[in-house]
Amino acid sequence: MIALAFLLADAPVIAVPRAVFADSRVAVPEPVLAWPDAASVHVTESDGELVARFDRPLSAERIAAFRKAAGDAIGDLRWNDDSLVLRAAPGWSMTWRQTRSVVALAFVPPSDDNLGAQPADDTAPDTALAAIEADVAAGYPGQARRAATRLAKHYPDDRRVARLLADTRMADGDVRGAARDYRALAADDLTARRAIAAEPGTASIGVTARDGSDLSQAEFAARIDAAVGDDFVAGGGLRHILSRVEGGARTGDTVVDASLLAALTDGVRVQLLASAALDDAVTGGGAKVVAGSADAQVRMTLTRHMPDYSTPAQVIAGGYLSRALIGTTYRLTPGLVAQADFGANRYGLAGMTGASDTIVANAGLDYLIRRQFPALGLTYRFEAEYVERMRIGVNGLAVVPLASRENHTVQGLISGNVGVVQLTGLAGWTVDRFGGDGPTASVGVAAPIAVAWRVEGSGGITSIARPGFSGRQLFARAQVTRSLGETR
Repeated sequence: MIALAFLLADAPVIAVPRAVFADSRVAVPEPVLAWPDAASVHVTESDGELVARFDRPLSAERIAAFRKAAGDAIGDLRWNDDSLVLRAAPGWSMTWRQTRSVVALAFVPPSDDNLGAQPADDTAPDTALAAIEADVAAGYPGQARRAATRLAKHYPDDRRVARLLADTRMADGDVRGAARDYRALAADDLTARRAIAAEPGTASIGVTARDGSDLSQAEFAARIDAAVGDDFVAGGGLRHILSRVEGGARTGDTVVDASLLAALTDGVRVQLLASAALDDAVTGGGAKVVAGSADAQVRMTLTRHMPDYSTPAQVIAGGYLSRALIGTTYRLTPGLVAQADFGANRYGLAGMTGASDTIVANAGLDYLIRRQFPALGLTYRFEAEYVERMRIGVNGLAVVPLASRENHTVQGLISGNVGVVQLTGLAGWTVDRFGGDGPTASVGVAAPIAVAWRVEGSGGITSIARPGFSGRQLFARAQVTRSLGETR
């Protein structure tokens, strides 16, 4: 999952008299950054940037008041729970004075006297590094990676910049790019070794189970994804799905999957998909396109005739699903993430044309209330499928019976690391506008083992209605992943 920020309550503002400034040309009101009284604040200035590090965060209201007071004098302002970076607008200069937990600033407007160029240097300023680290901590890995890339071009011999670039690639999900950078630095820490081990690819085995009133399933899966050159990853897997339909019918279906992932420029990734059900002679394919990073992403999916066993009718006769989806994820603030997807599904049975058409939509908001251990948050999920057409069979019944659903779920979140183990818990309530409600809760665990291994597991109860699964359902998932590269 995401790095997120939490803004605490206000603290009293300590007034700083105008007499503390010697320059009478200040053209804006005195902007003040005021932390809580008991906060420990350390401020430095380098290369025209002011960096503040602290143990208690600023409130959103104080940041807003500072922005309003400084106005056009601010060129760049970024912050998270323990650091803040400020740069004056081009041509402006600033002076500052600290009184305990309060920093008062004065800005001087542009003039011919203060537009001089900065001397060249072969090492990156600490403030630039701190700004990038702040972006990562605030949940903006894509922005941090782009800034680190620009910095690396200006300071190609600075090993700190090279390491920061590798770390931002890792935070942005580019494991192979991070591994190449770590190897070039001869990095030997655990983070670097894990990335280098994962560069050639991964192999995994897992099991997923779901038990509902209409349908119960257990899926066993094995998969390998292997690097091909610098820009491609080829994948293949085998799944076996055991199903039990209400009334006693039991089936077992085996599906072979294949994929080819290509990493293009500007953070664009294209994945070609193919799948075949060995027992039902159903084959399909499609493509997925993802552009951007986790903090600002657009995605599209288009698949046709993919093997599918999500309804009792498809389990019994063999089924497929064709799908078209478009969606986006965007981080609105360091503590608030929104996502939305919209599209259409076509359900069918083996050897038949499409039987049922639906419109699907889902959206969500994730808000982090507290970032420190344990992290606390709230989530809202909207998940809906509206039936547009159902083909009627010779018996007068729908070939693939479906019902419209519109689930609204609100959950509280608690998360944190205990050693290397990451624990996550969610609990809340689901309401279906078309009828039905109930609890939704889950517990998840993820842990790296040594360098090359990783285990993940989750389980719980849900009242989110799905095709073939109405009412409350129990679910569980476990997976073990092994990196294919060297561990030393």
